[in-house]
Amino acid sequence: TGLAGVHHLRRLAHAERLKGVLAHLGRDNGHLVIAGAGWIGLEVAAAAREYGAEVTVVEPSATPLHAVLGPELGQLFAELHRERGVRFHFGARLTEIVGQDGMVLAVRTDDGEEHPCHDVLAAIGAAPRVSLAEAAGLEIAGREHGGGIVVDERLRTSDPDIHAAGDVAAFPHALFDTRMRVEHWANALNGGPAAARAMLGEDVTYDRVPYFFSDQYDLGMEYSGWAPPGSYDEVVIRGDAGKREFIAFWVKEGRVLAGMNVNVWDVTETVQRLIRAKAPVDTEALADPHVPLDSLVP
Repeated sequence: TGLAGVHHLRRLAHAERLKGVLAHLGRDNGHLVIAGAGWIGLEVAAAAREYGAEVTVVEPSATPLHAVLGPELGQLFAELHRERGVRFHFGARLTEIVGQDGMVLAVRTDDGEEHPCHDVLAAIGAAPRVSLAEAAGLEIAGREHGGGIVVDERLRTSDPDIHAAGDVAAFPHALFDTRMRVEHWANALNGGPAAARAMLGEDVTYDRVPYFFSDQYDLGMEYSGWAPPGSYDEVVIRGDAGKREFIAFWVKEGRVLAGMNVNVWDVTETVQRLIRAKAPVDTEALADPHVPLDSLVP
């Protein structure tokens, strides 16, 4: 766009620049529009509100984090942010940024609305950089598997002499019976050493349970597993969702596909053991905080 107030958050330099922008907006009662209510969008919204900036989030889905958490838990994050003064515009896409003299004045959405603002953050996700792999003739995964470079469980590409790791690699996960690409830094942290061991001839199966965490205002959470909308039957809540101290479990046919602990700590290992067990659990016991979580692992 060539406008000074349009931002991305992909590199350290972007983060440092954005920090200055948020502080400036907070001082001047400025307004930030964020395109996308995913993790980046919500974390920046929280940071912006803590600086005192006005924030509007534009999101095509009906709830934040829809692709990861589904509507049930997405609603909890919408309420968290609304309580802190964030405005949401759901069911719309940002189509135009209006500017003058190199400065942002407003954004327009595909439903005809206009939001005056001083800065805009694009937080609509990132595409894996696969041009080098494509040029080398390596197989690339389809969009339904997140794109990325196709690797096997040893993180070998379609060329057995080339390995790939991190969020550019689409690997087969036996636990969820699908190929997936995981975009959290934990995947980059663990994938590299696994690929190195495989390159040294060790027997490697990369099957870590997908994991990520987020901190927004006074809410801290960790998520383990994989349960996109349509893959689960119900969400079981253990604890008090109203107080935002609980564990949520995404369950299909009694089997735990994913778990998210919110302001409850030191349970990630147990949650991952429940997911790995691939066995039905008693959902009433799962929802009861008085039943030790460990006791439900087969």
